[in-house]
Amino acid sequence: MKIVNATRRSLNIPFYCKRVERAMHRAQTHDERVYLYRIETDEGIVGYGDSLSVSDVHTLIGQNPFQIMHNDAIGFGPQLAVLDAVGKAADVPVHALLGTKLRDRCPISWWDIDMSPADWVAEARESLKRGYTSFKMKARPWRDILQQIEAVGKVVPADYKFDIDFNGFLLNQAKAEIILQQLDNYPNVGIYESPFYLYGDLTGARILRERVCKPVVEHFREDCLHAHACDGFVIGGGVTEVRRQAALAAAFNKPFWLQMVGTGITTAFAVHLGSVLSHAQLPYITCHELWKHDLLKKRLDVIDGHIQVSDVPGLGIEVDEKAVEKYTVDPDTPTPKRLYRREKRILRISWPGVAKQKRVWEFTDEAIYQKTFYAGSIPGFERGVTLEVIEDDHSATFKKAHAALAKREATIPALT
Repeated sequence: MKIVNATRRSLNIPFYCKRVERAMHRAQTHDERVYLYRIETDEGIVGYGDSLSVSDVHTLIGQNPFQIMHNDAIGFGPQLAVLDAVGKAADVPVHALLGTKLRDRCPISWWDIDMSPADWVAEARESLKRGYTSFKMKARPWRDILQQIEAVGKVVPADYKFDIDFNGFLLNQAKAEIILQQLDNYPNVGIYESPFYLYGDLTGARILRERVCKPVVEHFREDCLHAHACDGFVIGGGVTEVRRQAALAAAFNKPFWLQMVGTGITTAFAVHLGSVLSHAQLPYITCHELWKHDLLKKRLDVIDGHIQVSDVPGLGIEVDEKAVEKYTVDPDTPTPKRLYRREKRILRISWPGVAKQKRVWEFTDEAIYQKTFYAGSIPGFERGVTLEVIEDDHSATFKKAHAALAKREATIPALT
């Protein structure tokens, strides 16, 4: 069997609601762009994959998909398409190509970037409607994480879990201990991800594990594994590398979640892969609910926080070709997020100060204040901290204020 056709299409899929659009456009994270990969064999079998990154598909033409399905170098999206086609050709589900199925249902989590407490509450309610029982949240030093957790905790069941990702913003063991010990008191809090980058201070990471109650996880690194610096891991990537990391984690009895961002196609794949990995026990992250459409004719049902593992040949999904046509754009077409980021705005971070006088820091872009917080130049995770986005009203006052900020920011040294 040979691949006779391989294509990549660029799609701009809108976010599913305005509050998500606002947050995703402002934040340093992915946008509306998705790449759809389609291969066809000389037997007329079609396979689909998707990714947020660009891979060259022309090199696949003429190759036997059975020979390349485990080659991570072909790219994540093409690899999914190849596995889908191979499964269909062999009349087996993708999980049968990856190992022995160990579970019939795989856990999955809702996901959001940092938002106001009210928006996180709305997101939690939406997640419950769609069958979720956990919520991975991006904790940021320009938000009051305790206020956020308190607000969302009022609208979810007692067994609903919050997995809180700090992306290293707590900076060190001492600050992490202060914040995490407070969060330990909230029953809905489940897991802490990367409170600081654990591999940079393995001794501090071990101390933190001893002093907080909830599990601490980090993106997979062998130094963290051998140093017993965390309770579990985040694992993602191509099939072969994921299975290698998963085997090491299992050898140390460390659970992990799979993190593979994409549409319903990627989500279906994550379920197949997770079903054969013994320690893929924590709720997976694919972020597919962010978009207005998951590119599937039938959505993947989430029941009690889990998705059923399909035994249909291939990925076991039907791609919605009408949706693909609707959202296809020229590769050079900017995403709505890129257009938004071209406009000017002021981002105001403030804390309650002395005698009700707020302490205020202002920036022109999230990339600037991220760098400033990572450098420890302004205090992080203070009670009462808020973020306000002030859009350009084209007034002389705004223009002057923005220009002054831009001039100041030009002197901020690069963060190494």
